[in-house]
Amino acid sequence: MAPEQPGFTNVLECHGEGMLVVNGRLEPGAREERTRPEIEIAIPGERAAAEITYQTANGLRRHRSVTDKHVSIIPAGQPHQVAWRRSADVTVFLLSPGFVGEVAHQSSMGRVDLVEEYAALDPLIWYLGREVRTELRRDRRLNARYLESIAVVLARHILTTYASLPWPTRESKALPRYKLQRAVEFIRENSHRDIGFHDIAAHLKMSPYHFARMFKQSTGDSPHQYILRSRVARGKRAAGRHQATDRRCGVRSRIQDSEPFHHVVQKAGRRNARGVPRRQVAAAAGSPCVGTGSV
Repeated sequence: MAPEQPGFTNVLECHGEGMLVVNGRLEPGAREERTRPEIEIAIPGERAAAEITYQTANGLRRHRSVTDKHVSIIPAGQPHQVAWRRSADVTVFLLSPGFVGEVAHQSSMGRVDLVEEYAALDPLIWYLGREVRTELRRDRRLNARYLESIAVVLARHILTTYASLPWPTRESKALPRYKLQRAVEFIRENSHRDIGFHDIAAHLKMSPYHFARMFKQSTGDSPHQYILRSRVARGKRAAGRHQATDRRCGVRSRIQDSEPFHHVVQKAGRRNARGVPRRQVAAAAGSPCVGTGSV
């Protein structure tokens, strides 16, 4: 997604300890599949839109759509190909795996494997990328100490958020961001089926009861409550499309209850995730929420 690619123009770059920062403009079109020896964090600029095809560690090929609301976290050595729909400004941080490993060692972490996330909603990286781009374009260079501090912040953040063995924190009882996002995506894609928390836990390869506790810690809702919310939302969309009756929408959403459907919707809408900001749940669900507060 980054430097040394055909069509990457107006390039500025700056080297720091353990990190290279690059900003430039990419023209529309598909790029050749490539891998990089560094950990790549890409922040597309305004109006950016791209389709990314990549290969996971177990050899599966995946596709993701990326916009200017996302950031991409690409582990070192992962094959990926990007097709840009339109010309776009892109800022890229290339972190040395050795540097990130040293930060992990200093934090008493063992072996760390990063998990790819090509369409992450990550306010910290999103705003940091735009701030660095502005300063690099204005001054044509970046202070060495400033770059070093950014590298440390990014390394600590990806270790906390995108590692398969996340950094222990006060919120260690909650699901890591990438697992929460995959759980929510699984619920959204399968809300028409009769699924339960055992199915979601199996998808994440976790103990069912361990998953259920961590999911509630992360969202404030039990998996069953979240599945119900997803079915209600699906039913509301169906009602809008087809102008179905309350009862027909209720059946389509698998709400097998004699209570009128609009009452179920109102009750579910009033139920709050206790102690959890809704923007946190919205970000995990893929909502374009980039306010301060998820690459």
